[in-house]
Formats: sequence, structure tokens, C-alpha cells
Amino acid sequence: MDRHLDLDLDLDSKSPSPVTTTTTSESEITTTTTTTTRRRPIPKKGHTKSRRGCHSCKRRKVKCQETLPSCANCTRLGLRCTYPSPSSSSSSLPSTPPPPPSPNTSLQTTPPPPGIFTMQDLRFFHHFLTTAYPPLPMQGDSVWQSVAALSHHYDYLVHAMLGLAASHLNLYTGTCAEQALAHRVRAIQSLNQALDTPCTSTAEGDARFGAIMALTFQASCMPEGMTEFLTMTRGCRVISQTGMLDFGESLFREFTEEGYSQSVRRVAAPTAGRETPLDGFHQALLDEFFVSLRRLAPVLSSPLEIRFLAATERVAKIVVNSPVEAFSEFASMYGLVSGASNEEFLQFTAPDNYPAQILLLYFTMVEFAIGELTLGTVDVGAKFGFRRRASIAWLSRLLEEVPPKYQCHLEWPLKYAAHLATGLTSSFALPNAHPSVKRLLEPPSAYCRG
Repeated sequence: MDRHLDLDLDLDSKSPSPVTTTTTSESEITTTTTTTTRRRPIPKKGHTKSRRGCHSCKRRKVKCQETLPSCANCTRLGLRCTYPSPSSSSSSLPSTPPPPPSPNTSLQTTPPPPGIFTMQDLRFFHHFLTTAYPPLPMQGDSVWQSVAALSHHYDYLVHAMLGLAASHLNLYTGTCAEQALAHRVRAIQSLNQALDTPCTSTAEGDARFGAIMALTFQASCMPEGMTEFLTMTRGCRVISQTGMLDFGESLFREFTEEGYSQSVRRVAAPTAGRETPLDGFHQALLDEFFVSLRRLAPVLSSPLEIRFLAATERVAKIVVNSPVEAFSEFASMYGLVSGASNEEFLQFTAPDNYPAQILLLYFTMVEFAIGELTLGTVDVGAKFGFRRRASIAWLSRLLEEVPPKYQCHLEWPLKYAAHLATGLTSSFALPNAHPSVKRLLEPPSAYCRG
């Protein structure tokens, strides 16, 4: 099996977005002083930039063979190969060079050279260690502390950590989007390069898996990252199976479907046996969810979409009797998609497959709702707070892009987003939000829980 992920990345988007309920400092570092680390510099690109390459190669920043009807890269990976029209290619080039950066800018807005880290990067590193590390494995603070200790050996790991932290902060400040994207690009390029060679140690395997996990949760912080989040979860599966020496010896060895289910039950143990019936709000929310899910079913097209909808409905029904048992089932849901065939996965995540994207939004929203019921009273629940902001951001994106004939299927997500907005405890930087979402975020909110 080819270990190379060729992870797909939308390099045209400039707004990775962070999320968590943990209070985040709004203070800005005003210095642009840089410090040179002793780490190895990342090699520069070995090819000239192609202006006529296909969309997939441009997003992944790899050399395109520019062959028709499909380039060799897309043929090898089973990707859909499309090329920009000549007019759009030429019109996308800037007519005038960008102005030079102002020396008075408080934050460095252009990426530093490879191997160079700034004072702002130190802020990101600290934020990762204290707040922004992934919430999985559950209660995995010590795991991520150990993984962070490896970062000075592996370029892809440190850039993945910094990118996640920058995206997390950006949702509060709106000032870290460019740094987040720059670190993400470098992490993906460096990780793909590393995956071209066999893993040589348990530590290296942990660094690889830690990097793909950080990239996955960074995607969940990005308004445009909903389908990319699924791509990254698939990357986690690939690396655990082919990019490590022995997953059973890894720091992440308990991060399996069964391990996740056990950790949910362990964390929720204090509430075991004391689960109360759903209150009126959550019962009504669930009833409307089922109605909306069934209305969505006829517009789904692939067998994977039908299976995913049926599994989502099955898990949501469990919550009536036991939110804990329902929440423990979500790992198998991700496995359903990440373990699909290439053909099914590509169809499910196609940019124009709006019904599948709406289904995925339903899934992430009901997952957050069930998680809130399950973990809301324990400390670990705060680590999943990013789903509140991610769901609102993903809804805003879909409202902008979904054709009118599918807009009716966004009524339930919009109603639930109104509830999510009432739980925001600090600022939410969501530039260019859809008007319907923007109204939800205007303080004081005109919406109430009832």
C-alpha cells in the first residue's frame, strides 16, 4: 500500500478557524523579532510553478503533468481531474505586485523562511500546550505533552501543532489566518515527504500520527474545512495501518474504535445510573432532527450516503435511553467513512455533492448535542467545545454555497445554530458570515433557548 497521503488542501482559502470554550487571551504580541532554531530547514520545492495544472495538483502543491483527460497524479490516486479554463487562469494572476509589508505591523503577516520561527510562533506553541491540543484521545493531556516533546525532531509535527494553535486563536482574534495556513502547508508537504520512506522508530510513528491528528483537528477549526476534516480522518487510518512500526506500542494505542467507546464510558462514569430523561428542548430538537433527516434521504445518491444516514439515525435514537451509549458509538461512524472505498469516498466528499455535505453537517451537530448531554458536566467536555463554533462556521459556508433547491434542508441546522450561539461566551471572529448566521452572532442574541 502506498503510504503517501497526497493530502488535499484548499490553498486558496485564507481563513482557518479555531474553536474551544476555554477562555483565550486576546492580547497581541507586537514584536516581529525572529529567532533561528537548530532544526533542519525544510527543502525548497524541486519544480517550477505550473500555471496550467489541474485543480487537485494546485491544491496539493505538487507538479502536474498537465496531461488530458487526466494527469498521472490524479490517475494514480483516483482523484477527479479538472483544469481551469484559460480565461480564469489568466484572470487569476495579479495585475499589480502586492505592496511591501509595513514595518509598523503588529503581527508578522508574511510567512518566515523555512526553518525560521517567530515570537508569534512561540505564542502558538504555548497555546497548543495549554489549550489547543486535540481533545482525543479522551483525557489524553499526558499523551500530547509527550508528543510535543518530540516536535523539535520532526518538521511536520511542529508545523502541524503551530497550525492548529494558530487556527484556534484565529477564531477569537481574526489575526492568525495567514500564519495558520502557512504552517498547515509546510506540515502537509513535510509529512508527505516523510511518508515516502518507511518508519524507523516508535517515536517517529508517534510524530507522524500526532501530526495527522493535529491537521485533522485544524481542519475542524476551518470554516471551509468540513470535507477536508473527513479526508484527514482517512489519513489517520492510513498512517496507523501503514506509516508506523506497531500501533500497539504507540502513545496513541488506546485511540481505536473500542478504546474510544471505553474512554467515553470511563469519563462519563460519575453520571452513570443518574441519566435523566431528555428535557423539553432536547426532545423537540431530536424530533425535528428525525423529520429533517428523513426529508433529506430522497436526495442522497450513493450507497455510502444511505448507510451514513441510517447509522446517524440509529445513534440518535439511542440517546433517548442513554446519551452515554449514543456518544460512545460515534467512533464507528467515522470508521464507516474512513474505511470506505476510494470511489465511494471521493463521491461522498465531492465539492458539488451538497446533499452529502448537508448530511455531514447534521451529523456533526447532533454529535455535539449528544456530547453536550454526555460530557457537559465533566471537565473533559470543555475540550469538545470547538464543535459549537465549527458547526456555526460550517453552516454559514453551506448557506453561501448550497443551491436554492437544497436550502430547505438547512432549516434544522439554522434553528440549532441559534441555540449554539446562545452558548458562546466570548468573541467569534467569522469574517464574511452569511447574513442569517451573522444575525445569530449579534450581541445580544435575539434568540433564546426555549
